[in-house]
Amino acid sequence: MFDNLVIMISIFILGYIVKKLNLFPEHYSKAFIDFIMKVGFPALVIYNVYYLHIDFRFIYVILFGVFSILLGIFTGYLISKFLKLDKKQSITVIMMVSFSNTGFLGYPFIHALYGEEGLRYAIIFDNLAMFVPISFLAPVILSFSKEEKKLEFLNILKSVFLSIPFLALIIGFLLKPFYLPPLFLKMLHTLGDTVIPLIMFSLGMILKFSHLKENIKLISFILFIRNIFIPSLLLIILILVNVDLTLEWKVGLLEMAMPPMVLASIYVIEANLDKDTAVSSVASGIILSFITIPIFYLILERIL
Repeated sequence: MFDNLVIMISIFILGYIVKKLNLFPEHYSKAFIDFIMKVGFPALVIYNVYYLHIDFRFIYVILFGVFSILLGIFTGYLISKFLKLDKKQSITVIMMVSFSNTGFLGYPFIHALYGEEGLRYAIIFDNLAMFVPISFLAPVILSFSKEEKKLEFLNILKSVFLSIPFLALIIGFLLKPFYLPPLFLKMLHTLGDTVIPLIMFSLGMILKFSHLKENIKLISFILFIRNIFIPSLLLIILILVNVDLTLEWKVGLLEMAMPPMVLASIYVIEANLDKDTAVSSVASGIILSFITIPIFYLILERIL
C-alpha cells in the first residue's frame, strides 16, 4: 500500500515539476485528459466491469453515496448562511462540498489501497453514486444563480446517457454474459493501465494555487466539510447502525472522503460563479487528500 501511494504521489509531483520547468506546454494536459476520457477510461471501465462479480447489496453503498451528496448540499447551505455569503459564493460552496472527486482522484487512491478488486467497485460507485447524480443535480443547484430557473430535462438525460463514462459502463455490463478473446481483454487492460499514471501526471500539470491566499477562509471551510466532516459523519452513522464494513463499504467510504470534484468546479466556471474559489478548492483538496485519505484508510483497516 505504501509503495503504491509513493508511486502515485511521485507521478503527481512529476507533473507539477514538468509544468514549472515548462518542459511541456500547459495545453498538453488537455490532450492527456482527452486520451484518458475517450480511450483509456472507457477501456478501464469495460475491462473491470466485465470481471466484476457484484453483490446486489452494493446497491446500499450506492444509495449511501447519493445520501452523502444530499448531506453535502444541506451542509453547504448551512455554512453559506453562517458565513453570510452572496448567492454566487453560496452556490459555489454547495457544489464544492457536495460532490467528491471519485474518478480522477478516487481511482488512483482506491487502486493503490485496494488493488484491482477495489477499483472495480470504485468504477461502479463513481458512475452511479456520483456521476449520474451530479449530472441531474448540478443543473438544479446552478439554476438558483439565475433569474430564470429553466431546466431542460431532456438535455440532462441526453448528457447522462450519451456520456462516454456511462456508455462504457453499459457496454461492460452488456458484454459480461459473452466470451471475449483474451487478446481483446489484454488490449483493454493495457489501455486501462495508462489511466491512473496519466491522471496523476495531468493533475500535477493543471494544479494552480494563484487565488488561495485571498480565499483561504472560505476554502478552509470547504475542505474541512468535504475532506473531514462529511466522511467522518458518514462513518459514524454506519458504525451506529452496525454495518459490516466489507470491501464494498470501505471503497464507498473512501470515495466519499475524496476532495472536491473537478467536474463540479467546471460546472461552477461555466455558470460564471466564484471560479477562483472553486479552482483553488480542487487544487488544495488534492494536496490535503494525500494526508486525509491515508489516515481515513488506516482508521478503516487498523482501528475498526
